[in-house]
Parts: sequence; structure tokens; C-alpha cells
Amino acid sequence: MACNTAITADIINDCTKRPVKGLKSKAWAFNKGVATLTFTDNLITNLVKTGAGTSFTLEGFKDFMNAGYEAVVTDNLPTGYKHKFMLDAFLATAAEKKNIDNADNFFVVVERNGSQTEGCFVAYGVNNGLWKTAQTKTANDNNGVTKLEYQTRAGEEEQYSEYVLWKTDYAQTLALLTATES
Repeated sequence: MACNTAITADIINDCTKRPVKGLKSKAWAFNKGVATLTFTDNLITNLVKTGAGTSFTLEGFKDFMNAGYEAVVTDNLPTGYKHKFMLDAFLATAAEKKNIDNADNFFVVVERNGSQTEGCFVAYGVNNGLWKTAQTKTANDNNGVTKLEYQTRAGEEEQYSEYVLWKTDYAQTLALLTATES
């Protein structure tokens, strides 16, 4: 079976549309099995809660979270993408600490800073989940905040670098995500 490795569109840097650093201060996390996604290639056009529970919102200040990917290139397989999600969390109660200690196998939707166009909502870990790779807290570092890192497991890389969540416009996409909260 041959993989399509051809370039299929122009790649043009536009000096009038500069990239913008960072993410908005809210993200949505979904345990695997509580949502059904409709997508073609890397474009998600619908997200519906199907299992018990809701999405979980992650909110904070400034750069408290980060998300992205890393290409995994091998000689005998198509390029895969290791999705990554990092989070600084202030965990005050025993229940909050237990919740995060057990968190694994979820996917996350984040909103990029910048324009409200297709590509501003991206999802990571959609097919194979995000799994904890590090959890660190030291009282005198990072203001005593717990630092968490999640990634796609080795050998379970995603097919695409990012999955774009987009209905027909920004308002509909935001409403779709907000509806999963209740």
C-alpha cells in the first residue's frame, strides 16, 4: 500500500498575518468513550457527548498550559505525530489531587490565540488518547504548582499533526464545546 506523500497545496508565508503565540486560558478535556467525533482527514466537523459525564474544563492564567506535537519519523512506517499537552495545576484538596493522579487516556481541545477562523480550535490525542508522562511538584519551584505532561504513547502516534475542530463559524464551534460542559 502506497502512502500519499505529495505536497497538495501552496505553502505561502503571509507578512500581513503573523503567527500569534499561545493558547486561550480555557481548554476542554474528554475522557475516551464519552464523545463521538465526525471527521474527514484532520477536520472534525462535529463532537457529540455519548457517554456518561461531561467534558472537563481546564482554566488558568497566561501560559498555564501548552499543547503541540512532534513528528515521529521512521524508515519503515509513515510519519506519525506524538501529541503533547502540558498543564500547570494548583491542586488544593485531596479530591483534586486524587483526580489528577488518576488522569489518563483523554483527548483535549484547545483554542489558539489570534484570529477566530478555522484552525483556532485544535484537538490532540483524538484517536489514541493522551497518557501521563510526567507529574512533578516541588514546594519552592513554580510557586508550588503541580506540573503535568501528557503525550501519545510510543507506537500509537496520531496520523495527523493536529485535528481542527470547526463547524461553520467561530460562534457555532464555541457553542458546540460549551454545550458539552453540562
